[in-house]
Amino acid sequence: MALTFTLVDTWDDGKRIHVSGTVAASGNYSTGGDALDLSQFPVIGSTQAPIQGTAWMDGLAGYDYVFIPGAAQNSCQVKVFQQGSAAGAFPELAAGAYPSAIAGDTITFYGIFPKLQ
Repeated sequence: MALTFTLVDTWDDGKRIHVSGTVAASGNYSTGGDALDLSQFPVIGSTQAPIQGTAWMDGLAGYDYVFIPGAAQNSCQVKVFQQGSAAGAFPELAAGAYPSAIAGDTITFYGIFPKLQ
């Protein structure tokens, strides 16, 4: 797996579960996004992926990380975009080995999950 999640903190606001952590990239990037499995943390207290539009990822190396929730915690995706050679939208990172800037980046994750019903 090219993306690994490390849990930093969780808290319950009475309605939702909030999760913060870091993501490390290694190996190869796949066109269309790499899988990010959040299911190994039962402390999250939800079997569902984060609520659509409520998960953010940021890095310091100048790349954009876009979190795409899946149907479950083990089927989430992350797409990586990089600055293009011309003005306009950032193109997706090409398939292949992660650049050293991404492999060494500090990538943070914050997501809001539905509570178990």
